[in-house]
Amino acid sequence: MKIKVQLADNQLVVRQGIQCLLTREKDIDVVAETSDGIETVEAVKKTNPDIVLLEPALPGVAGVDLIRMVKEANSRTEIVVLTTPQKKAHVRDALQVGALGYVLKTSAIAEVLAAIRAAYQKGYYLSPEISADIIDTFVKKRGIESETTGYGKISKRERQVFRLIAEGATTDEIAEELKISPKTVAKHRMNIMEKMELKNVASLVHYAVKIGVIDPY
Repeated sequence: MKIKVQLADNQLVVRQGIQCLLTREKDIDVVAETSDGIETVEAVKKTNPDIVLLEPALPGVAGVDLIRMVKEANSRTEIVVLTTPQKKAHVRDALQVGALGYVLKTSAIAEVLAAIRAAYQKGYYLSPEISADIIDTFVKKRGIESETTGYGKISKRERQVFRLIAEGATTDEIAEELKISPKTVAKHRMNIMEKMELKNVASLVHYAVKIGVIDPY
């Protein structure tokens, strides 16, 4: 049985190039191509691919929201991110919401194939350029981390606010990024501090670095 792959990238030349390379593989069948976030999610519902080879920076819906929506559209579909170099935090976010692979566009096609086949077997694959400790500290141990630390006590929205605070964003910047009011941001900030027993922003940043939510400066 062939691995059904959907290609999602807003650049036609990239999709055509990858499709040309993938069709040479006897165990892979490209079943769909999409160029924006909403189209990608709808195609997943229609074609039920085994793997979505995904550039997360698509028009419409993008990033971790897109990855989450693909998983919600079909829980059996696995995601391999194929993108340009990103911060470690972006890699961790993608893995945390369901991606099994993260490959850079500077990689050889052999890495893309390895990631697709690993994800098909429900295994993780990261490009060698990406630090291997991400899986060890943020994926394999995330269940234990959630249960034994304050980070596991906060909601998904609070985690978004937590990360943005740790990255140095102001209340107004967070409000604009998350499309919520500054008053709501302040409420989330207070809840985070109480739930995680943090005294100030400095301790929040230290904690964020410690658990790998942001990279050390």
